[in-house]
Amino acid sequence: MFQKPPAPEQYDTLADTSGYARPTDDFGEAVAGDPLENLQKLRQMLVDKRRYLAQDAMTYPVVFLGRAQDIADIQNLLNSLDQAIAQEQASR
Repeated sequence: MFQKPPAPEQYDTLADTSGYARPTDDFGEAVAGDPLENLQKLRQMLVDKRRYLAQDAMTYPVVFLGRAQDIADIQNLLNSLDQAIAQEQASR
């Protein structure tokens, strides 16, 4: 039986892991890459996500409060990533 989805302002985008890659997923050859490049790519992905959430709030104003919280959460992650990137750069 299907459950009713949560209201948009209660949906936690960051907690929804249904779209994450799993170790059992078959992606062919593993790509490790350079740790610094990986962190920078992850940072860009979060920036893109933040932009998408802001656009979503403009398109669907009813979700603005939930999206603002999601953006704040992403910003905290970006701040931590910036520290990790700086540490990687310093260790080179």
